[in-house]
Amino acid sequence: MVSLAEVRTPLLALHKSLVDAERREFERQRGRLENAEFLKVLMEGPQFAWLKPLTALIVRLDEALEDNQDGAAAIDELRRLLAPDEHGSVFQQRYAEVLQRSPDAVVDHGRTLRALREVRA
Repeated sequence: MVSLAEVRTPLLALHKSLVDAERREFERQRGRLENAEFLKVLMEGPQFAWLKPLTALIVRLDEALEDNQDGAAAIDELRRLLAPDEHGSVFQQRYAEVLQRSPDAVVDHGRTLRALREVRA
């Protein structure tokens, strides 16, 4: 069994892999951005809005850890969200696409799912 805190590390790595993959694709189409410019696009750009459900769940997990609360609901929601599905939610559709083109995201996906299977919230 792993703790709720131990889910956070692979989850953050997965989030970073997804952002990195989307940045590469974005910059391939539109040209290189400085980090500050990219951060603005990441936070405000509609092409990155699909990542918001995952970001929100990371925040919920952090809040549960900080307040020493049960994070079971956030864990259950993460398990549902991290199921790539070309016919699922917008997140699941885009997630499936990124997993097809990013080996790093695939590795981090596997690590995260392993941690989620073993978590005790």
